[in-house]
Amino acid sequence: MEQPTRTIAESATTLSQIILPSQTNPAGTAHGGELLKMMDNCAGACATKHSRSIVVTAAIDNINFHSPIYMGNMATCKANITYVSNSSMEIAVNIDAEDLLQGTKQCCMTAYFTFVALDDNLKPKKIPQLELQNPVEEAEFEEGRQRSKERKENPKICWMSLY
Repeated sequence: MEQPTRTIAESATTLSQIILPSQTNPAGTAHGGELLKMMDNCAGACATKHSRSIVVTAAIDNINFHSPIYMGNMATCKANITYVSNSSMEIAVNIDAEDLLQGTKQCCMTAYFTFVALDDNLKPKKIPQLELQNPVEEAEFEEGRQRSKERKENPKICWMSLY
């Protein structure tokens, strides 16, 4: 039986929320952990839509905080798959902040998430491959393949805290 394919657009996901006081630090900007949680949720939904499986976060790479998100701003997180292997998916995620009173938007955070699809026994599961639609998607796929290769060639180890 031939494995199905899916387009990047089919699983692209967007989540938005207003940043509340409980999500901010004393400076009135969103806690980084709150934003990472939002990104993980958005990327996880994207990975689930593509694989139609339970998924788990395997890695987060290239986390960049470009500018703060202030209390009262609407944070919009967008996620799309860039690369798929047998059971894992790399997902590009970004958060934009919109000042709803001023009507201004800016990119605030970017990262790459890797998710693994699991079967009913919680073992890695083969997932649909990507049906690339244009040269931009093809270029992103090749860049994702290279990042995946680098992650495998340079695995991170778990270390013990000194204290």
